[in-house]
Amino acid sequence: MFTILYKLVVGWIMPPGCFIIIFIFCAWKTRTVADPALRKRLRVFSLIGAMGLYLLSIRPVQQMLAGGLENKYRVVQESQIKKTNAIIILSAGIVEGVPVSFSPLPASPGPWAIIRLSEGIRLYRRIKAEERECTIILTGGCLFGDKNAASTVSREWLVSMGIPSRDIRWETSGRTTFEEARFALPIVKSTDAEALFLVTHASHMRRAVASFNKFGLAVIPAPCGFSDSGKLGVFSFLPEAGALQGNRVLLWEYLGSVFYWFKRP
Repeated sequence: MFTILYKLVVGWIMPPGCFIIIFIFCAWKTRTVADPALRKRLRVFSLIGAMGLYLLSIRPVQQMLAGGLENKYRVVQESQIKKTNAIIILSAGIVEGVPVSFSPLPASPGPWAIIRLSEGIRLYRRIKAEERECTIILTGGCLFGDKNAASTVSREWLVSMGIPSRDIRWETSGRTTFEEARFALPIVKSTDAEALFLVTHASHMRRAVASFNKFGLAVIPAPCGFSDSGKLGVFSFLPEAGALQGNRVLLWEYLGSVFYWFKRP
């Protein structure tokens, strides 16, 4: 009983739950506003804010949004591996100014980048286990004043994980998914790979595939970092900061897909 009560209380007093309560409190306080028209507008605004923030902060909505993006592509199948292969791993940010073991750079791939790099390593080693050729292509330049290109940091991380440097190629100019596809194009053509795998988060895959297709690259989706689609319970309807962040990312992908539809190579 204590655990249940604890989760319920903490779920509402921690952000974003506390902000939802503030919106509801503001709606209640509007009763003191003398102007009826203004009182109605403020109440509607507060209630819409509370409901909108609540819906964007719960797991059921996150699962619904994720399903529309992540269920389109299958994971890699054994039959898709060819004699010569290339794996494109899209960048996902870096963390600078930190000490990193076995690396000359004071920077590390970000948490999302590590998920993608780990999936790329797994696929690379599976291909190599079958004695097939494989090249890893890293994308990503410098973002928001970073001193190091994302692909350079990723390369050092892969080498420290035992991937031979001779099997790694990279571009350092891409700042968006669309630009990464553009600048990866000449590298991909130089590998002459029969199978071209694209590694990125499952929620990002639709926009990524569309970008590479616009440059004439027929990629094989290798999605990773899927959202939690497990069974929902009572506590799934409590507002969570993690769900709020996840829904923000998913909405970004939906809007990005619309925006990228108008872009031309």
